[in-house]
Amino acid sequence: MSQLLLNATSNPGTPATNKAGLFYDSADQKVKVAKDLGYTITLSNDGMQDRNVLDNGGMAVQQKVAAASTAIAGISTTTRAGVVADRFAVTASVASNLNWAQIDTATTLETGLTSRYYGSIISASAGKKVMISQWLENMQMVGLRGYQVRLSVKTSQKVGTTGQKYRLGLLYLTAGGTTDTCPTFLTGAWSVTTAVDPAFAATLLPITPDANTPENGTITGNYLDILTTVAWQKSSCTFTIPATAKNLMVVLFADATGGTTDNFSVSEFALTKGPELVSYERPPFAEELIRCQRWYSKSFPYAVVPAAAVAVATGGTGIAGIIGKAAATALAVKIPIRFPVQMRATPTITLFTPVGAGAVPYRIDGTTPAVQTAVAQVGPTDSGVTVTATGDASGAVGDLVGVHFTASCEAVT
Repeated sequence: MSQLLLNATSNPGTPATNKAGLFYDSADQKVKVAKDLGYTITLSNDGMQDRNVLDNGGMAVQQKVAAASTAIAGISTTTRAGVVADRFAVTASVASNLNWAQIDTATTLETGLTSRYYGSIISASAGKKVMISQWLENMQMVGLRGYQVRLSVKTSQKVGTTGQKYRLGLLYLTAGGTTDTCPTFLTGAWSVTTAVDPAFAATLLPITPDANTPENGTITGNYLDILTTVAWQKSSCTFTIPATAKNLMVVLFADATGGTTDNFSVSEFALTKGPELVSYERPPFAEELIRCQRWYSKSFPYAVVPAAAVAVATGGTGIAGIIGKAAATALAVKIPIRFPVQMRATPTITLFTPVGAGAVPYRIDGTTPAVQTAVAQVGPTDSGVTVTATGDASGAVGDLVGVHFTASCEAVT
């Protein structure tokens, strides 16, 4: 039986073109390969190695909006308020006529795509630049400080002229920022002028990509430039995370306004530790959902968009309780709400009335079902909230009462 014995050594440096050097690194006792492109890859397991730090990179979880093409709510030229797939946000240079659709490829497979889903940003009129982004909390990225990471994404220009330039980047919150508090995103409205990048907050700085690491792209300044194709294309490059970084933010944005009815599709975002080229691995859906629910959760069924006046047959009764005191009595209604998972921070609670319009609990059975009044929230905390209300005149002890909710602690500034 033959054995390969390696003497411990320091990094031997960059080998000649089209060569690779196998060595045992005396610094951390790991077997590595020195690449001719000037970086090394680790062959032995390294904890976070190859694990995607980003949430919902395959666009599978979409709790807030319908899957069909829908106008992006909250779209802005300065903030991360555009509501799309969970954990992502959209900003635009023109804050109007921009749609989002989640595409399911379960029945119509798409060559080159590993994820079942992808998202499409659709311009309905007037050329505009678009940007999609995700904010990473400190607990997601703290173990990456001082290390190289590879940021990857797959793109496709479904509608419009191919060869349009998109710029992929990784920003970090500097020592001047507050951990887990997203600063004002842009310092002013994003210009529609070609080659004018977004001007980010003073404490939110781009990390310059590492040289000689791009995949299907060209490093220009602080970003990886990607030219779009019809076919799905994976592009990536590496960044070295500053030791002082408090948070990270992934951005992908257009360099020019493009056509008036362009459709740009994205999926398989990944941020992995180390410079290795990594294939996208689709996590179990349940894991993805739980990770997203730390930022946003709801009482509606998964595929139902939160709204008031959703029929019980469609949306259920929400979080339900029973009348504790008859008639129009204060605190007749007490509904404890426990979030599906512990949220990352105390969220903002929005209430919706089942069956009817409004934001109050609704008595669902008994004599002449009706809304309740004098609604209040006790709490909330990161684990739940209690909703109280005054009953209605016809309420009887034991009648069923329900309320829908959403809980959000997304960083959208």
